[in-house]
Amino acid sequence: MARNRNTLGVALIALWLVACGGAQKRTTASDLPIKKVVLYQNGVGYFERSGKLDGNVLTLQARPSQINDLLKSLTVIDRGKGRAVSVALPLEKSQALRLSELPPQVRGASGLLDVLRVFRGAKVRVSGSSGTVDGRVVGVEDLSAGKAEEKADWRLTLKTDDGSLKIYPVADVKEIALRDRTLAVGLDQSLDVSLGAQNWKPVELKIRLTGAESHDIVASYIVEMPRWKPAYRLVLGAEGKPLLQGWAVVDNVSGEDWNDVRLSLVAGTPMSFIYDLHSPQFTRRVDLSPRGRTTALAPTVEQSGYASNAEKERVERDYAKKKRKADRGPMRSRRSAPAPKAAPRDDAPYGGEDYDEAEEAEPMTELDSTLERQAGPSAAGAQVGALFRYDLADKVTVSDRSSTLVAIVNKRVPGKEIVLFRPELTRGSVASYPYRAVMFTNDSGYALEKGPVAIYSQGTFVGEGFLTRLEKSASSFITFSVDANVSMETEQQRKNEGLRLLKVVSGLLVSEVLDIQRSVYTVKNRHPREVVAYVKSRKWQGWKLRNAPKQGVVDAGKFVYVPVTVKAGGEAELVIEWVKPVERRVAIDSSMAKTVLKGYLASGNVPPGLRAQIDKILALKSELDDAGEEEARLRKQHNTLSADQKRIRMNLNLLRKTKGNKVLMNELVKKLAKIERDLGKLSGRMVRLSERQAAIRRQLKVLIRTITITGK
Repeated sequence: MARNRNTLGVALIALWLVACGGAQKRTTASDLPIKKVVLYQNGVGYFERSGKLDGNVLTLQARPSQINDLLKSLTVIDRGKGRAVSVALPLEKSQALRLSELPPQVRGASGLLDVLRVFRGAKVRVSGSSGTVDGRVVGVEDLSAGKAEEKADWRLTLKTDDGSLKIYPVADVKEIALRDRTLAVGLDQSLDVSLGAQNWKPVELKIRLTGAESHDIVASYIVEMPRWKPAYRLVLGAEGKPLLQGWAVVDNVSGEDWNDVRLSLVAGTPMSFIYDLHSPQFTRRVDLSPRGRTTALAPTVEQSGYASNAEKERVERDYAKKKRKADRGPMRSRRSAPAPKAAPRDDAPYGGEDYDEAEEAEPMTELDSTLERQAGPSAAGAQVGALFRYDLADKVTVSDRSSTLVAIVNKRVPGKEIVLFRPELTRGSVASYPYRAVMFTNDSGYALEKGPVAIYSQGTFVGEGFLTRLEKSASSFITFSVDANVSMETEQQRKNEGLRLLKVVSGLLVSEVLDIQRSVYTVKNRHPREVVAYVKSRKWQGWKLRNAPKQGVVDAGKFVYVPVTVKAGGEAELVIEWVKPVERRVAIDSSMAKTVLKGYLASGNVPPGLRAQIDKILALKSELDDAGEEEARLRKQHNTLSADQKRIRMNLNLLRKTKGNKVLMNELVKKLAKIERDLGKLSGRMVRLSERQAAIRRQLKVLIRTITITGK
């Protein structure tokens, strides 16, 4: 027979629950125990309770700070014929609102004298060394007032039932019993508000059930919980695969023990937030009350004068006070939870003491096999959308207010010990020492969350590193110490090569050249054994790795790790080249154009007709270059003659002023005339040469426009 399931979804953040059945049979927490717990890494935990109960009211208790999560996540399922129809809980009130609802006499009462003063008119019974008196409080006064040298003498005045007034020394009072129940309850509530009891006393939620006398209930909800924390161990054996163990630290702050619960741990960050559903939310409304008149109109009297200034001011004050009160409205302040602080992230490299294998190290077999056997079976893994869930194979028990370590991974994975260089941590060619590291591939079948990793080798703890989040089948490097017996020097080079013609566009030669960033690493090994070193190199957008080894290169997103094997006591060189094709547009009259065209002809893939055109272009280009060289030579001669002309003119002017040697003057005049003739000839040749260059450029432009090249 099919079971009819009805679900009531509401929110919960209860860390411990006590169920009771109101006036009916009482249901305790043991009747609805926790059966399943799922912990996340976003600050919440999922709890599932189940059990059978009689009656139609299920009472759950939760801390006030958890009510909002309770109201947005609580789900109640009756696996029988019944159903949940409602959830009732006390209204959330602020401290100011709670005090405003109390009798005014008890709001600020503190100490005996304050209580006696504010309880004027209250029925009390006073007991003490002066006897017992029943009556109503009239007041309390100091009979020594005005007498500086006398001590205070407080006296309580009571009105008894027969109408008489009795004086009772306050110093003799041992006990005062309030006979007014309203004030007594109000005083208790005032003390609760002052204590902040509403912030820590449990809040009861009563779930009303119907449809059957007995119910088979499953209640689930999320509550605020500490995130679970992973920690790993890598055990390196002399041979074979390293043993990877993953553990999770689980904290139980729920308020009750978890006994034989099914525990799951979710890797990933599902969205979760705080939302106030418990506090009453008021909407501010527009106040359309009439503002024109604040008092009724008086009958018209002929002799009446105007209101006095004092009366006008009083009316205006009353109106202003009412307006301020109306503007405030019934709004109340709400508590807001502070935003959680982001956990600091340490991106610094992980170092440690350098070590070398001892010659007589104890065999690792015993520790290796023992850890693998005693860790127990791994948890079952399941992909849930973008999340990954570990389901522990065995039920666990975690006492309240305690932490426990549970195994989630226990498997051998492909990996080995290597040395890792990070050139970005050094400057220039300065020698750097590598990290000892473990390179392994995550074929465990689980996505691994980030956490610390303890490394063991040859029966010894050798260091610890940090694992970032690692997806299934991905590789990672865990550094755990520094190795001073291996060093590296770096040489950086930048060059261009492979210039080739791509196409011709609007008289421009479009060429491509390879921009090459070349890094030469010289690795020296002073160990008495061979080592495998990996060099970390950053990938840049648009660049490709060239000349890398065919095997062993690890692609890790933004970086690649390139291996090099170094023999014992020797050195090896590793060259890493990143190349990027760069497109350049070259003007036809530039010196680069000739190089580009010659390179294109040398490629051997030029059609015969196109080759003839390019040969003509190259010939015109050579002629243009020769004309340019000739023009430069003529311009140099022209500049020299112009300088001589200027010098001779200065000498002639000096001789004319001093009436010097006329023979010398005549010789200078002849030289000046010859220079002017030579300058004229040079200028003419330069003009003709310039015209020739312009004609060649025009020919080149026309010829270039007739050429179509789309070679790649």
